[in-house]
Amino acid sequence: MSAFDKIYRSALPMKFFTKGWGKPSTLLKLIENFNSVSKLKKFEQFANDDFPIVVDTRTEHRSTVLIEGSFVSPFERTLPNVMDAENSIARFQLVLPKDWTTKYKPICIHFAGTGDHTYSRRRFFLANRLLSDGIGSLIVMNPFYWKRKPKDQKGSSLNYVSDLFVMGGALITECHTLLKWCEMNGYGPLALHGISMGGYMASLCATVWPKPISLIPCLSWTTASVVFVEGILANAVDWSTLTKQYFSDSVYCDQIRPLIQPSVPDRYKCTSIEASAPSVASSTNSRNPVPPSIPEGQIRVPGPSTHDVHLPASEVASSPSSDVSATPSLTNDERSCQLSTSSSPMLETASASQPPSTQSDLAKTLFFLSLTPLKQFQLSDAWSSWNLPDTLRRPFDASLWHTGVSMLRSWPDNLGIVSSPPDPEVSQFMRELLDYFTHLGNFSPLVEPRLVLAVAAEHDAYIPRRGVIPLNELYPGAEIRLLPQSGHVGAYLRNAIWTRDFRQAITDCLNRQVELCHNEPGPFGTTQTKPTAARLWPTKRKH
Repeated sequence: MSAFDKIYRSALPMKFFTKGWGKPSTLLKLIENFNSVSKLKKFEQFANDDFPIVVDTRTEHRSTVLIEGSFVSPFERTLPNVMDAENSIARFQLVLPKDWTTKYKPICIHFAGTGDHTYSRRRFFLANRLLSDGIGSLIVMNPFYWKRKPKDQKGSSLNYVSDLFVMGGALITECHTLLKWCEMNGYGPLALHGISMGGYMASLCATVWPKPISLIPCLSWTTASVVFVEGILANAVDWSTLTKQYFSDSVYCDQIRPLIQPSVPDRYKCTSIEASAPSVASSTNSRNPVPPSIPEGQIRVPGPSTHDVHLPASEVASSPSSDVSATPSLTNDERSCQLSTSSSPMLETASASQPPSTQSDLAKTLFFLSLTPLKQFQLSDAWSSWNLPDTLRRPFDASLWHTGVSMLRSWPDNLGIVSSPPDPEVSQFMRELLDYFTHLGNFSPLVEPRLVLAVAAEHDAYIPRRGVIPLNELYPGAEIRLLPQSGHVGAYLRNAIWTRDFRQAITDCLNRQVELCHNEPGPFGTTQTKPTAARLWPTKRKH
């Protein structure tokens, strides 16, 4: 588990679902209409309806064009009266280059992560950089955020559990409208991207699009249940209120719970490692954690040049940083579900290679960043087209980052842990409810799963992956890039400041769409102009 994630979470006084589960009538209505937004054939019954988009403002800068628009959320017609007046107006910002560099006009739709209320952060840290790759961006304002935030909601903390499901359903319908609008205006190929919660929302929206589309979920996974039940954010859930409501009103247990069974389809359940797999906490306390067995094939290893080095799996397995002899005998399902916890030699070598003063300064910087809420990075429109040059980002490479992270390895594992765990029955109901509405196995399969390129952090304390089916098994042919020795917050800050793992994934995935759908070389950006630290997630071994 990332110590950086623990420090950051402990500094934020955030509490989710302080008003409870939501009205039982709202939950029952959401369950009754779930197939309308989760199954492609059902969704298409109302997807052809027109929802006019109004262009509110258009601003031209030296090399970019900013367009802001709005429209009535189609979800308001699907489930009337589940959103208030402010929340029912969908809003977005379109960031375009004045001159396209190729015959294509690619657009990447960016969904907001937790706490990302405005357009500025996504525009400054990612959209402006994608412009230099010849890619435009459409930045979505999430329901319950900024201008769509209910008056009685404090910050990013959703009042009800049902608000999370309303947010997902609304974004699915709104994204479909925006994709149709982009096609109608000649934009394409199209991509969906998000970080953390935004990655989940992007994944949900891709399931009801009837054409191939690039999907780049970063720092997210297959279901949101692990986030609020097992991850660090479980400590931010108002369990006392949820427990009181659950046991005081039998509707949750007697009516709602039977309707969401099974919460995960049997073919997507991954329970065979509950007893045998090492926990995240125990693996990070060991200097030689048990790595997963490595399947046949190729694994990307970052090389010293501008291109990645590809080694056979057998050579990687015999390298000093991977002790396969210590791997216990696991079944095929256990290998596929087990969290990758292999260590990186960078962590040990970086500390020795840096002088003490550098180590101290970097550790202080990382600690300051960890205590700064991300909303402090909001930027004015004057920075609408500015981009941090690569030449300034490159000196801050992986070795410095790992040096700083190594300073935090001794941070106590129980930081921010609640003193008393939630009631097991309430916790299980929360898991089942979240799985039912967010597990990708409950949604239609993607038209082209090879256009999924996910980026995950190895030591993500916000999104545990243990016991959850990996994305590349849910979507055969999908690619998962694993950022070694990174946690959730650390991976975000690294990519915001100096690395380009997320940006490169978007560019690569759009290029892949051109190659698969148009039989042409991908023209966007330059392939791996700066080596990433990512390695490929193992695919399931076939017999």
